[in-house]
Amino acid sequence: MSKLSNILLMMEYLQSGRKYSVKELATKLEVSERQIRSYKDDLEQAGIYVDTIMGPYGGYVLNQTIRMPVRKFKKKDREFIVDLR
Repeated sequence: MSKLSNILLMMEYLQSGRKYSVKELATKLEVSERQIRSYKDDLEQAGIYVDTIMGPYGGYVLNQTIRMPVRKFKKKDREFIVDLR
């Protein structure tokens, strides 16, 4: 996946309110743990602050509500994307 889609997906996971370890997020997004830390930095540069819980049972948690646009494609949109291939 692209960097942007990975960051959006990571944000969706964190919006659940659940704490995710860096390792869990890396596994879910199929990237390295280092890349997850980079995505966190990118989110914070965009004004979306991810809390870090330190320690052996630590991880990332999002303590704010972010309004995400709904990703719905119409049939016309899908056909356009398929035609681009």
